[in-house]
Amino acid sequence: MEDAVAVLEVPVSPRLDRAAEWTPSELRRVVVRLADGEVVQVGTAPNRDSAMVLARSVISELEEPRGEWPLVGDRLLHPESIVSVDVLTTG
Repeated sequence: MEDAVAVLEVPVSPRLDRAAEWTPSELRRVVVRLADGEVVQVGTAPNRDSAMVLARSVISELEEPRGEWPLVGDRLLHPESIVSVDVLTTG
């Protein structure tokens, strides 16, 4: 009696190239602009949509304070010193 052998062919997925996923034109910085003109970086995001999520979370923290000054980067900032939250392209 012959043994039955099945050969499974698994398609090979191409390796993901991180450089191709994140083109420099998509990378965004989220910053807060202070009343004195200083700009403090909050973080970076791989694209505009992710940056907007980060920016909106900063804004919601500013709009509904919990009695504490917001922590932006490594600094506690007086809420009234923040003029805007900006999403900037890099490069």
